[in-house]
Amino acid sequence: MSSPTFDCTACGACCFGGHDRYVAVLPQDAGRSIPDHATSEIEGRRYMKMACGHCAQLTVTAAGATLCAIYEDRPEACRAFRTGSFECLKARRHRGPQAEALRALAMAGTEPAPPAGGTAPVDLPGAAILPPEAGISPSP
Repeated sequence: MSSPTFDCTACGACCFGGHDRYVAVLPQDAGRSIPDHATSEIEGRRYMKMACGHCAQLTVTAAGATLCAIYEDRPEACRAFRTGSFECLKARRHRGPQAEALRALAMAGTEPAPPAGGTAPVDLPGAAILPPEAGISPSP
């Protein structure tokens, strides 16, 4: 029996997390061009900003492909996340429905609603729903 093939651009579940410390920016990332506006500092450490429960750099095309707006400069934590790994399968099980909902909203041309509590999503470059011709690289 062959193992399944996974297409990261049809998922994005690994980019969803339940808290603002989900994706740490590590010392190994010092040479990467991660924009300052894409990160936040919490207790002296840098993390990727989250918006609506996912990394703010996760974008979705009108065709429903999930892409990373800073793919070439993504943090080491994202680079270490391997397609089809135990962690990938776990993310797909636990966060897959959220990723699917985001893709459905993008394909319907609808912006996500603000999270409960009334806090609006962070407006960052790359956090928008993109047209298919945007030319952003696939997520990890």
